[in-house]
Amino acid sequence: MNDSSQRLWIFSFDGVLTTAGTDRTRARLHRLTRQLLEELAGTPGERVAVLSSRSLEDLVSRVAIPGVFLGGGCGTEWHIPGGDSMTLSGRPKDLLMENRDILLPVLRDLAELPGVTFEDRRWSAVFHVAGAAPKTKRTLDDRLQEACRDGRGALYRYPDMVETLFLPEITMEFGVRALCHLLKHEGAIICAGSDANDATALGWVVRQGGTAFSVGRRPLVSGSTAVVDLRSLVRQVRDLAGTSPPLPARWPERRYNKAA
Repeated sequence: MNDSSQRLWIFSFDGVLTTAGTDRTRARLHRLTRQLLEELAGTPGERVAVLSSRSLEDLVSRVAIPGVFLGGGCGTEWHIPGGDSMTLSGRPKDLLMENRDILLPVLRDLAELPGVTFEDRRWSAVFHVAGAAPKTKRTLDDRLQEACRDGRGALYRYPDMVETLFLPEITMEFGVRALCHLLKHEGAIICAGSDANDATALGWVVRQGGTAFSVGRRPLVSGSTAVVDLRSLVRQVRDLAGTSPPLPARWPERRYNKAA
C-alpha cells in the first residue's frame, strides 16, 4: 500500500555513486555511497533506487544492496527487491526495437573507427571514445547525427563516450516516471544526477515539487542544487534524510604552563 509520507530516493550511478573520472568498465560504488544506500534502504519510510542507462545485468553486478530498486536501460528494465524483474513491453518496446533494427547496422560500422570501442546495451548503444583522436571524435559525431536525424534516435555526449538512445523518449526521465507509476508513489521524490541524460530526470522531479541534486559545480537544471562532488552529495542527502552521524566528541582543551 502506498504511503504519501514515504520518500523515494533515486540516484544515477556513474558520476554520482562512483568517483568522477573513473573508468566506466571498472566503476564500483564508492565506500561512502554504499554506506549511504544501505542506511537509506534500511530506514522505514524510505524507498531507494539506482537508475542507469547501463544494462540491468551490468547494474545488478555493481550494486548488490538488499532493498534497493535497480533500473537499467534508463528504466526499461527493473530489478525489484525480493528478486522480481520487469521489462518494457507493448507498443513502446515495438517502436524501440524497430529503431534498433534500423540503426544498429550503421552503428556497428562506426565501431570500426580507430580508438573507438562499441557497447550494445540493447536499449541504447555506446561509443567509448577516450582513446580516439579529436578528428575521429568529430567524424563519429557527424555520422551519428546523420544516423539519428528524423527522430530515429537521440544522442547524449560525455567526455569519454557518446550514447545513442534507440527511442528518444526513453531517457532517465522515462525511468523515474516509470518507477513512480510502478510504485504508485505519492510522496516526496529526491533525485541525484550528473549529466545531460540525468538532467531530464532532474527537471521532471523539480516540476513535481521534488528535490534535485546535480553533481558538479553548476546546477544541471533550474531549481536543482549543485553539489561539487560525491562527498558533498552524501552530506546533503544525510542532512535531508536526518541520518547525519553525530559530530565527533570534542576533547577537553589542555592547558600547559610555560616553563619558568
